Amino acid sequence: MTFLEDLLNDLPTLVERMRHHDVRHVSLKNETGAIALTVTATPCQTAHGAPAVTVEDIPVLSPEMGRFRQNGLSEGQTVRTGDIIGFVETGALRLPVTATTNGTLGPAEIGDNSPVGYHDVLFRIHQDA
Repeated sequence: MTFLEDLLNDLPTLVERMRHHDVRHVSLKNETGAIALTVTATPCQTAHGAPAVTVEDIPVLSPEMGRFRQNGLSEGQTVRTGDIIGFVETGALRLPVTATTNGTLGPAEIGDNSPVGYHDVLFRIHQDA
């Protein structure tokens, strides 16, 4: 079998593991080929077993390890893609945390001045329908 054939056979397991670990994107390559896979939503099942269309809360991830600082925004406020919704301080740097989609801001998942790791979920944004 080729790299691509092996990958396609293992795709359901790979996607399940990506969802389980909240990994949204993976790129794989070897000497014979390359593939990039992006998982955009966790499906739910209807009574007939078909995936249902849902609006997902999009996580906003920490851009770096450091200390989370709130930006004065509160749960329920409307945000637009690119709005600064917080900061992560690491050493002398103060990195902005920006909204990744248009929608309604959920509660901060990390307390102000709390330590955060790289790609920890800081907020969730409920997308506009």
